[in-house]
Amino acid sequence: MKFALQRFRYAATGRWAISIRTYLAVVFPFGYLTSIEREELLNARSISQAAVIALGGELACALYLFVAQALLLGNRTRELQPLWKCVFVWFSAGLVRGLFTAVNAKLGFDQSYHLGVRLPAAIFYTGVAMALAAFYFGTIERRRMEARALSSLGRVLEQEELGLTEIESQTRLSAIAVIEDQLLPQVSQLRNGIKNMLATKWASGSQDVEDKTLEDLYQQSLGLSRSLEEQKKSYGVYRLDKSFEKENESSFTYLSSLLPRVISIRVTFVMVLVGSFTGQFARNGFDGVIAGAIGATIITLYLLPFSQLLKRKLLSPWIIYPFAYIGVFFVQGAFNYLQPTVGISLDYPFPAWYSGIKTTYGVFIASIIASLIIAVQGDFEGKSERGINLSQKVERISASTQYLEDSVFASRYGTLQGKITGVTMALHLMSGMTNVSSERKSKLLSEANEMLANSINEIERLRARI
Repeated sequence: MKFALQRFRYAATGRWAISIRTYLAVVFPFGYLTSIEREELLNARSISQAAVIALGGELACALYLFVAQALLLGNRTRELQPLWKCVFVWFSAGLVRGLFTAVNAKLGFDQSYHLGVRLPAAIFYTGVAMALAAFYFGTIERRRMEARALSSLGRVLEQEELGLTEIESQTRLSAIAVIEDQLLPQVSQLRNGIKNMLATKWASGSQDVEDKTLEDLYQQSLGLSRSLEEQKKSYGVYRLDKSFEKENESSFTYLSSLLPRVISIRVTFVMVLVGSFTGQFARNGFDGVIAGAIGATIITLYLLPFSQLLKRKLLSPWIIYPFAYIGVFFVQGAFNYLQPTVGISLDYPFPAWYSGIKTTYGVFIASIIASLIIAVQGDFEGKSERGINLSQKVERISASTQYLEDSVFASRYGTLQGKITGVTMALHLMSGMTNVSSERKSKLLSEANEMLANSINEIERLRARI
């Protein structure tokens, strides 16, 4: 409950706490219609007179909202407003609407005030409708703001990715240069020295034990050369995923959702229920409210399979929507027509055709609101996923760059350089020493062989991290 209240406050008490656009598009049409319906029953001589009486209340309400949004909620575009203040404005607007409708009827057409009928319906409908409009459109706006923030973050990550990519590219070139300029020439010199020593011994017909070890050492040097060549190739391979194209700015607009994309069961039920309560209470009392709730339930159940078909994309929306909306008209009209048959007896029932049209319009408005919410949610989720992917890519590039830097350092100053140098020195000493025992030579060759094997392993380890 606390979470739901907090969510409502965050969405409904900001910029959209009062909006002329949502008032004119959502609150005013239903409110004006229900006011005309009510005035027809309260001594209005014609529908035009009822429309004029109701219009006085609507104009007063609009003027009040214009003043209230400036005086009471003037900084709502910059920060959230206290919830109590928003609730006060919403329901007091209903009070002004109902009160000035009564005053207009009294002063303009010499009718009774009928405050007990006009005020409750006006206060309830205006307060609830404005609260729902503020919540739904505030939710949409908040998601749009979050999507824009994620888009900005994505652009920052893109720039960071480009910078890191350039650094990694330069580091790869440095790693290749170290191999080409330092390690490969040393290994080549080492291999040639071993080859010359073997050639000299073979020419003299020597078959000492160290000759076999020296031959193994030569094979290790060949393996080291191949490893360095493979490492050089791996540095030259550009492994970054460039399939992530530059993001376009969101194409979401309010006008793009004037044609609904979904049929929301929850939003539809709330809209139809509020409209039914407001229209029926002043007209038929609690019996009318119960009839309206039953009708809202029937309409919701009728729309449920169409909603599922749209979600699962089993049929084209252009096939689903006509059947859904035309069906709402006939289902609501049939319900009104059959109410006496099923035991629902109202003093002033709505004409079946009129009730069908009004309910269809309510379902249409509910579908537009739901489509806006889903569209902006999809935009938000897409940018969120994109930001996560970009962040992961930046981390991978950063790690790869660090591994490359470690590899360059190890190749230039680390153990790899030392091991190759050590083998070279050992062979140089062997070639210059004539009074060294065979055991000592074998030991030197074994140590040199082990150092070359460790060098190959070191190269493989470095290459595996790139």
